[in-house]
Amino acid sequence: MSHTVPTGLPNRLWKKLTSAVGIISVRHQDGINVMSAEWSYFVNKEPLYAAVVLSPKAGTRELLPGAGEFSLTLCSEQQAELADFVGSFSLGEVDKTTSELIEFGTPRVIRTPWVTGGLVALECVLRETVSFPVHTMFVGEVVASHLPESERRPLVKHGPMHTLGGPVRHATVVAAAQLLPNGTVRVAATGPAAPEADVWRLSLLLPDGGTHALGDHPSGEFGDFLLELPLPPGPLPLSAARIKVERQGAKPGYARIAPSGSAPRALRAERT
Repeated sequence: MSHTVPTGLPNRLWKKLTSAVGIISVRHQDGINVMSAEWSYFVNKEPLYAAVVLSPKAGTRELLPGAGEFSLTLCSEQQAELADFVGSFSLGEVDKTTSELIEFGTPRVIRTPWVTGGLVALECVLRETVSFPVHTMFVGEVVASHLPESERRPLVKHGPMHTLGGPVRHATVVAAAQLLPNGTVRVAATGPAAPEADVWRLSLLLPDGGTHALGDHPSGEFGDFLLELPLPPGPLPLSAARIKVERQGAKPGYARIAPSGSAPRALRAERT
């Protein structure tokens, strides 16, 4: 199938992405090169894989295939100046490791040292290289990690570099509901932790203003709600009905009842 190349996209749309700032260390014949990469991610859990995406201007892009390994430090907020510096100059211009802001930690598995001061440093063995039209992704298996003695806050890239504020506090229940072929309704909901009893209160709201209680229920394994519930007996105008889900200390959530349609998926999908 052919695809039409999109035109008229806003300039530098990729800056809408928010990602961790990483510092990559890679060996070469004369020593170590370090550079920053704002596209640094974990891309697999077991085994743990980390990836960095590099532009054609990056000298590290030419070094990585021969080195076969790299270290990746996910930066803390105290490393904004360092990340800016090592991303501003190339290996051919200056030996960036002479900066007194760079201190290396001793690797345990690979030969490439890692930059200290971050949230975590990862020793990676190169497993795959993926070429895109402009950029190249290097995927490494994490074979060792180095954590600081105390927690640090991350440095992130969203256009400029940013520090993070406090965690988002959930204040509203979000719910969805689906009518199943057996006549039950499957309800899913998330919301903040209840300050007292761990209870989700469900109600069926009919278009004529009638309300049917569907009971109080505890959270599931992951602290959210997912359950199949029987509906009240008798013919009900479900096409315009809604499900209301209440949680202590939060605004209630509402869901339209979707028709059963195709066969439902498993009750609990694997989580990423």
